[in-house]
Amino acid sequence: MFALASFLTCLVAATQLANAAPVSSATAVVTSDDLEWPSQWVKTEQSTLRVLVQGSGPSVLIYPSYGRDGGQDFNGISAILVEAGYKVLRPQPRGIMGSVGPMSNVTLDDLAGDVAQVIDALAGGRAIVFGHAFGTFVTKRTALNYPDKVPAIITASPGAPDIPSDIAPLPLVCGNLTLPVSVRLAALERGFFKPGHNARIWLNGWYPETLMLEHAAIEAAGDMTTFWAGANSTQVLEIIPAEDPFQPKAQWNYTIDRFAERATIAVVPNASHALFPENLGSIADIVLPWVKMQSTRL
Repeated sequence: MFALASFLTCLVAATQLANAAPVSSATAVVTSDDLEWPSQWVKTEQSTLRVLVQGSGPSVLIYPSYGRDGGQDFNGISAILVEAGYKVLRPQPRGIMGSVGPMSNVTLDDLAGDVAQVIDALAGGRAIVFGHAFGTFVTKRTALNYPDKVPAIITASPGAPDIPSDIAPLPLVCGNLTLPVSVRLAALERGFFKPGHNARIWLNGWYPETLMLEHAAIEAAGDMTTFWAGANSTQVLEIIPAEDPFQPKAQWNYTIDRFAERATIAVVPNASHALFPENLGSIADIVLPWVKMQSTRL
């Protein structure tokens, strides 16, 4: 639990980060560690995106969380999907691993357009889209805007429509690399990892410029419940970590209560908002049968 002084410091720093002027995405750095993934480049109407591409078969596109890349966090689930006979696409958001494009005044519709054009270029025009945390909003928006391309979505750690006010700012704290490690680690432990799990593994993998872009897109989007389950035909699998403070238990049934005819929810024990590094086996047990069923729509 934060001490009060530390938490107030975090909130001030988060506001400063969110209001900072964006820098050019041309400064995105590709490190030697990034080069382990086979990649293709897709030029969209607005951007040039690096896409990690593995496997063959029906396509599953994975979109990462707030201010983070789609690399290490998703290696495990990607390998499981590839082994099960799927093609896995991981487009890196603007500003990450060499992906470039406008970084200010970007909307969720713009990001959804990036995803749709990756689907056209590398998935034959149709894919299941699998979003984590912030990535669930891009996932839902893509399904809403392009229902012919995205018949089914997976939303992992989607958060609740009404996130507790003391929890909502934590991603901006975690991704502010100017803060002391101790403050960032406290935010990770409070918001992202179940007590006893190693939150230090997420001290790296943050991209402040992309985080600012994504935060601004969320702020501009307004009421998220207007596209909470994509289009009227979208099949939805919602994966809820049992210990996720972004989605208190009282709000676990929000989606299923409103979209019972096309939504499935599954609760993953022993995990918080980070989810994938905490209980990969349970995620795989949930995802694989559902993807197999939905892949007939591709």
